[in-house]
Amino acid sequence: MMKSTEVFSAKEFSDMENIRARYQEPASAILPLLHYVQGAQGHLSEQALTFVAEFIGVPHVRTFEVATYYTMLFTEPVGRHLVQVCRNLSCHVNGAEEVLQGLKRELGIDVGATTPDRVFTLVEVECIGACDHAPAMMIDGDLHRSVTVDSVSRILNSYREKP
Repeated sequence: MMKSTEVFSAKEFSDMENIRARYQEPASAILPLLHYVQGAQGHLSEQALTFVAEFIGVPHVRTFEVATYYTMLFTEPVGRHLVQVCRNLSCHVNGAEEVLQGLKRELGIDVGATTPDRVFTLVEVECIGACDHAPAMMIDGDLHRSVTVDSVSRILNSYREKP
């Protein structure tokens, strides 16, 4: 088994032990642990996924399956700000494609990419639950409703200087 100090700080390892302890079956902690690791390290490296698998006693492939299934988990580094554009029906018929094209132009990247300065990563998501004010996007958990192509630049600028 890999040593925790090869991948995590002492505090991170302690936090992970506390998460695992909340579950009678250690394998049930897989998703909370992956969320924690991503929050602590920015993404889920292959080394971190292998460690988590060994830590909870599941085959390595299981953590890779979970990490690649959920759209909120990333196996590659992402930018400082995660821009998620809803592509569901309500957003689509209300202009999400135009908003997405505006974001791609403004950021100079395609969906799934990160800006060269590592400030923004652009992704599409199936639904963010704002159908009543479509099209919608989320940046770092902040919901932006009724987004227009004209508002894209202003919204992005409000995040450019944020840590």
